Amino acid sequence: MKLIDVTNSYVDVVTNQLNSTDAHHVRVYSLGNTTVIFTRATNHDEILLTNRSRNIQTNEIDYVLDQLVHLTQAEVKPIISDKLAEISITRNNKVSS
Repeated sequence: MKLIDVTNSYVDVVTNQLNSTDAHHVRVYSLGNTTVIFTRATNHDEILLTNRSRNIQTNEIDYVLDQLVHLTQAEVKPIISDKLAEISITRNNKVSS
């Protein structure tokens, strides 16, 4: 597995996030057929994983958490639904990276 930064291909998504939320940092990654949007704000991080053809796999969530915020699923509570996983991380609970 490898996260590939594809932020430059998602200028509209990044601009929209920066203009309409409290985010100050937005990155978009490709993890094969899964797209990962990582948003950082002053007090929290948000990670969204989406895949148009299948549900998000547990190992994908584990990998993304390890690579982006150095946490495990035991430390956060992902919200998982059809073809989507969302993770909210409050900075106070975040382990220093």
